[in-house]
Amino acid sequence: MKLDLTRKDFLKSWQLAERFTAAKSSADYLQGIFITAADDGNVTLEATDLKTSVKCKAQGVNVIEAGTALAPVAVLGDMLRKADSDNLILDINSERGFLNAGKSKTKFAIIPLEKFPNIPKSSDGEKNCIVKAEDLSKLIVEGGSASSMPTDFPKYYGTCLFRTQEGKVKIAATDGKRLSLSQKACESINKEIDLILPAPAFKELAKIFTGDKEIQISANDSTIWFSFDDVEFSIRLVEALFPKYENILNDIVETSMKIKIEDLMPVLERISIISKTQPANVMTVSLNPNGEVKIMAQSKVAGATIEEFNAEISGNPMLIGFNVGYFMDGLKTFGQDEINIEFSGTESQARMKRGDFLYMLMPARLSPDDIAYYQSNIQ
Repeated sequence: MKLDLTRKDFLKSWQLAERFTAAKSSADYLQGIFITAADDGNVTLEATDLKTSVKCKAQGVNVIEAGTALAPVAVLGDMLRKADSDNLILDINSERGFLNAGKSKTKFAIIPLEKFPNIPKSSDGEKNCIVKAEDLSKLIVEGGSASSMPTDFPKYYGTCLFRTQEGKVKIAATDGKRLSLSQKACESINKEIDLILPAPAFKELAKIFTGDKEIQISANDSTIWFSFDDVEFSIRLVEALFPKYENILNDIVETSMKIKIEDLMPVLERISIISKTQPANVMTVSLNPNGEVKIMAQSKVAGATIEEFNAEISGNPMLIGFNVGYFMDGLKTFGQDEINIEFSGTESQARMKRGDFLYMLMPARLSPDDIAYYQSNIQ
């Protein structure tokens, strides 16, 4: 295989594929990009970490001699980035690869072709729906905001639910203490589906989906595909049961607080300086119908702090605890200047809602030390 490369254009395609390799894997074939140069002049790049895969048409390349190769990211990728010439020749035979860049010539080892796994193709799945890239990115960011690090049990903690239903795409996540749900209308739903996707892989796609290009979504029993232009992503599904979150949501409002996010966020950032030094990262929140809000945190390690401010409060007075990090995650994802937070009770859920987005979190149990600090400073 021999290719004439325009470095800057080819590098964009290479770096897209590179994101889906597994640099830390002990399997060398997961650290490489499979290059296919066809006789018709088209060049495709494929990469996988076994959970996520990508296949894209390479730009900035002319085929001198057709062929296939599995090239290592660690060497070839770095040389492409650092080459001091924009016109390169990539020549790979059955034993070695060669990159010529002006006066610089590099020889590198290649990975045996037979090691690279067969990447599933979208033609193996059933077309489901079409969503604009920017809408899908927003869905993933919002709907996946309540996911946690992957765990062995229960598996759904580190996943996102992908659902198409009644003309909408819905994405949800939960870690047992909070729930996020985002939804958007979509085109051409051929079949209602419920799929469980690994959250880290799914969130990586949100960084790539931009603009108003249309994403074709297809799926089968093991894989989901996201395709646009000359790019195709696939994600292996997770075998798990996602909780029936509809059963736990309620509309009970005992107390509500309306406030600008830009006013509340700095308060929580200061509170978190103390709260994050204790394992549960808990803050104590006191709400009063007269508009007075007091948020406190205390730690035997770091000390204690209290913040007082005003907000629009309606309903009953309330003393409640929350994990500060979880609370801030909801605010960061919300995407509006002002937020109305509904509280169902001291032992029930709080909800941040926008028409197409819901972030629900459960309160944290206040320790005797938290209550004692409240009593000594407030009552």
